[in-house]
Amino acid sequence: MAIHVIQSQRIDVLVHAMLTTVNKPANTPFQVLQTQHFIVPSHAMETWLTQKLAEQKGISANTQFHHRIRGFQWSAYQWVLVDQKEQVRKANIPRIIIKWRVFQALKAFIQAEQNPLALDHPLHSIVQRIYDSADRLEQGVEKQLKKQGMLYWVAEQVSRLFSHYMEYRGYCQKNCPPNMCSCPSNWLQAWGQNKELSIEDMFFKTNTEISEFTLNQARELEAWQRWLWQEVFHQDFEQMQSIDAMFWEILDDPETRKVALKKLPRQLVIFTLLDLPPMQLEFLRRLGQYIDIYILHYNPSQEYWADSVDPNWKARYDVRVKERFIAKNPKASDADIEKFFQEFTLNFNAEQRESRHPLLTRFGKQARDHFSLLSNLSSGEDGVWADAFVDEYKQNLLGKIQSDILYLVEPEQHQYALDEQDDSIQIHVCHSSLRQLEVLKEQLIHWLAQGTKDAPRRPSDILVLSPSLSELEPLIRSVFAPPPSERDLIQQKTGSSHQLSKDSVYLPIKIAGVTQLDALNAWKAVLGRIELIQGRFTIEDFADWLSLGATQQLYALEVNSIERIIELLIDAGFKRGLDAEHLQRSLSAGDEDYRFSFKFALDRLALGVAIPEHTLFQGTLSFAKVLPSDFELIAKLIQIYQDFDARRDWMIAHEQGKTVPVEQWLKYLMQDIAEFEDAGVESLTAVYKIIKKQERMLTLASFYDEHDHHALRSLSLPLPYLLAEINTTLEAQLEHAEPTGQITFSQIGQIRPVPYKLIVMLGLDSGKFPNRIQHLPFDLMDLLKPQLGDRSRLEDDQGAFLDNLLLAQDNLWLFYNGFDINDGEVRDPSTVLQELIQHLAFIVQIKQPDTEADATVEINGVEVPEQLQSLYHVHPLLPFDPVGFESARPVRYQDQWFCVAGQLRHATGQRSSWVNTPYQNLQQDVQVLDSHQWIQDVTFPARLYLKTLGVENLHPEDLPVVQEPLLLDGLGRYAVRQFLQKQEGAAQPELLMDQLPIGKLQQSSWQMSVVEQERLKARLLKYAPEVTPTTQQVWKVNDHVYMNINLPKNSAEKWVSLEASSARAKRRAKVWLEYLLWLAYLNMGEGGEKLARIVVFSDRTILCHGVTSNKAREWLDHWLAAWKYGQSQPLVLPAALLLKIAEKDKQHDWQPNEQNQMCIDDMEVIYKDWHEDGKFSGFSVADNEATKMHRDWQFILQEQDATALLEDACAQFSYQLYQPVFWHQQVIEE
Repeated sequence: MAIHVIQSQRIDVLVHAMLTTVNKPANTPFQVLQTQHFIVPSHAMETWLTQKLAEQKGISANTQFHHRIRGFQWSAYQWVLVDQKEQVRKANIPRIIIKWRVFQALKAFIQAEQNPLALDHPLHSIVQRIYDSADRLEQGVEKQLKKQGMLYWVAEQVSRLFSHYMEYRGYCQKNCPPNMCSCPSNWLQAWGQNKELSIEDMFFKTNTEISEFTLNQARELEAWQRWLWQEVFHQDFEQMQSIDAMFWEILDDPETRKVALKKLPRQLVIFTLLDLPPMQLEFLRRLGQYIDIYILHYNPSQEYWADSVDPNWKARYDVRVKERFIAKNPKASDADIEKFFQEFTLNFNAEQRESRHPLLTRFGKQARDHFSLLSNLSSGEDGVWADAFVDEYKQNLLGKIQSDILYLVEPEQHQYALDEQDDSIQIHVCHSSLRQLEVLKEQLIHWLAQGTKDAPRRPSDILVLSPSLSELEPLIRSVFAPPPSERDLIQQKTGSSHQLSKDSVYLPIKIAGVTQLDALNAWKAVLGRIELIQGRFTIEDFADWLSLGATQQLYALEVNSIERIIELLIDAGFKRGLDAEHLQRSLSAGDEDYRFSFKFALDRLALGVAIPEHTLFQGTLSFAKVLPSDFELIAKLIQIYQDFDARRDWMIAHEQGKTVPVEQWLKYLMQDIAEFEDAGVESLTAVYKIIKKQERMLTLASFYDEHDHHALRSLSLPLPYLLAEINTTLEAQLEHAEPTGQITFSQIGQIRPVPYKLIVMLGLDSGKFPNRIQHLPFDLMDLLKPQLGDRSRLEDDQGAFLDNLLLAQDNLWLFYNGFDINDGEVRDPSTVLQELIQHLAFIVQIKQPDTEADATVEINGVEVPEQLQSLYHVHPLLPFDPVGFESARPVRYQDQWFCVAGQLRHATGQRSSWVNTPYQNLQQDVQVLDSHQWIQDVTFPARLYLKTLGVENLHPEDLPVVQEPLLLDGLGRYAVRQFLQKQEGAAQPELLMDQLPIGKLQQSSWQMSVVEQERLKARLLKYAPEVTPTTQQVWKVNDHVYMNINLPKNSAEKWVSLEASSARAKRRAKVWLEYLLWLAYLNMGEGGEKLARIVVFSDRTILCHGVTSNKAREWLDHWLAAWKYGQSQPLVLPAALLLKIAEKDKQHDWQPNEQNQMCIDDMEVIYKDWHEDGKFSGFSVADNEATKMHRDWQFILQEQDATALLEDACAQFSYQLYQPVFWHQQVIEE
């Protein structure tokens, strides 16, 4: 029994070595049924190894994978310690339990208004930090919640720290007697005995003294961490150590060993290492005395390099050695210093400690430590150390670097001749992350297209890495989005060959380690019923939640149903707030106007089922527009309201003083998830597992801690903390990243060490990689001198970069943002990439060997070494920049960007407008028009043209209003007066509760509207006792066009109306056209002159009279001709502009031009209004139909001469359409 190490720089060689060495022929038939145990560093390696075993053996079965040595260690404890299984389960404490116990232990110290601890108490510094986080808040619930939130954050950091300490600072190096260890690596035993660490001795020894601040900071950290460890976790750690002692006691005892070994695997395979904590290394060393352990070690170099050091560190160290010698011998000469340094170098064994290859020692500290630890590992007599290095490198730059590191060849300056066509390493310089992905997609298409039958290239051969995958994920999904399925269906229906457009070549991708969107959206649906009512709960928020697929499944809703539900709620008055109780949280004391809430609208809809008319019943205003098909939808809304109501206090239970155990919250969440799953939602499995795991850990910890005063059975946490915990776990699935059968996107460092033909590293920007943001606060290991085997985030990132450099089989692409997207300034890449570039510049031949300094060239603003310019690809800011298509490198395709670039390059004069040709309107046999809509169209032809095209230019008014009305605007006053006009007798203000403003202005607004209505009625009485009743008739315009029009009943000679609005230009045109339609329908020939149309507006009274039926039909023909013209091309002739002069009681004068067209003589007045920009007006010109700045005119007339179009329209149509208005329409003086 022994530990056998097989090392190679090729992962596939390690697989082959494992299959030929480890899988020996079985002695008995039953041995083939035994499970093969593997220890792998990650999910990624498990997936990759499973695939390779299946490829080599035809099947991969009966294997069990353990993640990291610790995973196998605790499994072995459970197998052997059968009688102590419960103790083993208790001792293996998950990190979240550590977090909750820290929270529980410190919670009592933050209840008082001021820090209750004395200055000399070990916890004073950390507790004071918690108090300081809330010192700007006043005493009360808000301040206590802030302190509690800070405490939870501290507990999170401490849980990470203590988990790390238990692996790296809880072991004895010298086999000291029990409880008497003095090893500097055994902090936890010292803390358990409340012994202070000798902090000052644990700093780096340099010539400069440690600052007092740093020393005090370290001592404070050590003091409160020691207190927490001794008070809360020391007994647990002792329990863990006792489990380990019992395990070895059984294996070391010859009487119990045989039975125990039958429970352990006969052999264990460790396939590559990413970490090797000393405690786990010691476990392997002892276990190797009883079973065969095969360590398949990935080693980038076949030479011994365990003592090699970072060249930068070595240079600094040499300077410090000389400085110390000079300090002791101030009179020493240069010769004395040189002699001393040579002797020191000889004694220091500097030959072996030199770097030899700077890239390996600079980036490979982690791999060097593992190699050093393994080289010192020996167990048993038959242990084998085998090398399986192979020299199979391509003759290119990438192969040169990999080969040099394999043989530890010291770089020779300017000795490598770089082929101009060598594309094994590419450096792509972009302006943004989005541009990197756009470039990457094009280059991947080209790379895949270069595959041959003998050397195929597949999407699964590509690994794309990023230092911040979560930030890049939305952009990845956008750039690499699959083509629309609708297009494929259309192609299949038309019988055309299936062809993905060259504009959108589809590349199959998978973002590894990121939760699927359907799972995240389903979880949002679950959270919506809990979290939405903690905010404003607006109609927009509710609509977004209702549109989630999981919500639709739960309530059995379809898309059309959701649209109708939202329409009903908006029409019924829902703007924000769930109900009165919810609104009370945000309204001022004494404000009891709870209208416009969800419950307000729902009550109206529910009453509308029974009373479908606008009336008041027991204080509730019924909704008149409820249809029979809406009954089921309203029932769904009632169910939804009840679900929200049941969960309204979950998120604020802690603010209300309620104490809800964590276990109860987890049960509530699982019940909610079960409700969704019962409705058919299948994507919540991952969330359910996370919550179930938390419940299982909490139950187990509570069971074992029932006699502990820090027990978790009574742990009470605010629900937001638990939800944040679940969200973090759900979104941060990076550790579960694994290779896929597609182009795999992953976070740098998560899929390693796995070989790929093409490895791409994105985002190698300065400050972003290596990632220094994820620094762990309060970390003493980071502050003090490191020890062999320690891990750090910086070294992990550097090691991952080195692995990618060495495991790329064909190509390595490196991307970084070389320009600031805001100011265009050149930016340097990551220090890691800079060092690689410096190394390449050092070894590659230069064109002029005799020059002292390396020459540089500038590529589109980026200065690069002249000998490396073939590696660089500097891309323009925009994908359609014509410059990007000028050279053959890099390869570009004739896609949509190529077409745009061509247009830019060959653009001549002004760009053609999108409405430069008449639109061919569809011909209909019979067309039925509504007079109201037709009048709206011809008086504002922009609306007519867009409607004909099927284009809807959305207005801000189209968005649902999320604010309650504080006062009545113009439209609001108009709506109230319109309502009052339709009422017979005295109207009740309660009937307008869905429109009147909230608060004290409600009554005053109502009274003002009533007074205005009374004034209008008084004016009406001058012309008629009441408004003329109307009826609807159908007028046959011609054989193909019919129009529904409104006419006065009973053959009235005066058609008198009451309008709540003012007599603006467009409304005057509407009155005129109604008058013409009335006369045309009556068809009285030369009669009709006595008929009058009178409209009492809020500011003026308009009279139309003196027109015969024949003349009305003639003038309507002009309007119909303009209507037909306006459907095929823009007719720039808005009534609001042409009749604006009438608002001032003036009129236009028409004169014939050279073509005998009647033209407006005072066009300058028209132009002035048409070009109004609204700079000195309080109104938005985007809503002013009389100006070219109106949003519809802006949309239609973009890059056209709006003035010329207006002039042309006036010359063609203005006289026939608007001159009669000035003849026969007048203002009645009152």
